[in-house]
Amino acid sequence: MLSRAVDPSAQTPGYRIDTNTDADTNTSVDTNSNVDTDTKVREGSAMNHPADSSATPPGPGRSPAGPEEPPRKPVRSRTPLTTQALVERAEVTPDTSEAETVLRIFHRRRQEHAAFYVAETRDLATLWSEEDEGEEKALHALAASVGMRAKLHRGEDRLRDAHVAVTDLPVCFARVESGALPVEWFEWLIRSVLRLTAHQRRQVDERVAAWHLESIDVERFYRELHTLVVWFGRAAVQESPQEQRSVSIASSPDSDGTACLVIRGPIPEITAFGQRLDAAARAVQDAQRHALESGAPIPFDLDGDATREGRNLSLSALQYAIAVRSQLETGAVEVPEPAFRISVVVPVLTLLGRSNAPATLDGTIPIPPRMARELVAKAPAFERVLTDPVSGDHKPSASRTYRPSAAMAENLRLIDPVCAVPGCTRNVMTVGEMDHIEEFDLENPARGGPTTIENLHRLCRHHHRMKSAGLLDPERDPETGMTRWRIARAAVCDVAANTDLVTRELADRLRSAWDQYAADLEFEALARTGFFAEARAEDADRDEAYRWGCHLIDYYSSPEYDEADDPGPPPSPPLPGHEPPPY
Repeated sequence: MLSRAVDPSAQTPGYRIDTNTDADTNTSVDTNSNVDTDTKVREGSAMNHPADSSATPPGPGRSPAGPEEPPRKPVRSRTPLTTQALVERAEVTPDTSEAETVLRIFHRRRQEHAAFYVAETRDLATLWSEEDEGEEKALHALAASVGMRAKLHRGEDRLRDAHVAVTDLPVCFARVESGALPVEWFEWLIRSVLRLTAHQRRQVDERVAAWHLESIDVERFYRELHTLVVWFGRAAVQESPQEQRSVSIASSPDSDGTACLVIRGPIPEITAFGQRLDAAARAVQDAQRHALESGAPIPFDLDGDATREGRNLSLSALQYAIAVRSQLETGAVEVPEPAFRISVVVPVLTLLGRSNAPATLDGTIPIPPRMARELVAKAPAFERVLTDPVSGDHKPSASRTYRPSAAMAENLRLIDPVCAVPGCTRNVMTVGEMDHIEEFDLENPARGGPTTIENLHRLCRHHHRMKSAGLLDPERDPETGMTRWRIARAAVCDVAANTDLVTRELADRLRSAWDQYAADLEFEALARTGFFAEARAEDADRDEAYRWGCHLIDYYSSPEYDEADDPGPPPSPPLPGHEPPPY
């Protein structure tokens, strides 16, 4: 048992600290209610008050906590995590197949999974250098994402985490390698200390590594880690409201043609915006009500709903209309009107209403076919792109100028709706840039890379600059359409050409729409061959046989029936509407 003596006279009035190493909660703090939360633990703990000479000395290689260091709180478990204890925690019966499965998972994650994670983290850490500039770090993140076959942002996160693990958390990283610290716990530790300085991270590393990580449960680990990190202040745990200002768009996972605009920021700013929006909507609603009473033109009736229905729009409808259709104030900066581009995957069948194959907005967001037809009907003009029905290749001839034709540009947007660099997920339908894979020769166009779909792709601005600087070097095989990307000297990645113009998100929907279309064709073919007419005739014969059977039962069960003088049953009465003519 570890104990520490504290000079009672050094304690601040109103604070009491008791240490009990046998209990799960090892430290209790009583504070005055008028003291700030972040200050209470720091002021009331023994770290700010010198211990007397009778205090237990610190462990080997450790120095007593100074005034700027968090407390060294012992975190222990009541019982060690033995095989029996693990099975009991899993709430399975010992010596059963379920218990053996739990133990196999535990040992696999403690050994093979931990070894793989440690080896990969060490490899990724070699790609990070504090001296690297922005472009170098971007190249290394791109190389990491290619090696992991992951998206670019995942490569960036893993590269950063590997650097933090090896450089700032080496002791806990060694505990992961030994199997004492689970990988998931360590990843949570990395995310928890990202806002700390390197010196503060090493302080956390030293204290967490001293915990009984082999035995404590996951809830205890998360709780104690949160308490430790919060000691550095609320800013170490969470971004300030000003730092959290952001605007994002998320499309519906149901592909129902809706999306959500999320605006995040300080409460006073968001509340003021909501109040201004509500006041504007109420003012417009009053103006619409007065216009309807006087017969004047109805203001802000953008879709004609108020005129058509003869009543003012609802408050929520007006709030939405004002938020999404009002002109944004940007001062002297001119903002061009955004042009939405719709890729109708099966244009003839969908636009003619003969198929329910979905369309795409900005090349990646599925929208219902009905919405696609409405947007096309309202569009002042649209581009026609001629492609091969099997391969999807662009049919017109190559351009002899540096700038591709409008049809080629539209076709390129369908092929590369996102940046062509492997791992990048930036949408380039409207804000991307077209680029020649083999450089175009402005002085002698016949000698340089041609302006053809085969020699073009779309890149985001960031990766276009990196390619122009020679940091990215793509090379496309004219026979297979495969593009080989050389990322400086770090990695090489082969990417197949997208020629079918179908994104992975739409594959299932297109297959379902095609199956429905094929079923409709089969139904029409059966109808043309008279299949259903024959079925109706068979149904009529069966109904007539049933009527005749009922007629016989009524005849032979009648009280007036005489078996000795039976002339036989009369014909069954005709169906209503089938009586013989009265002549």
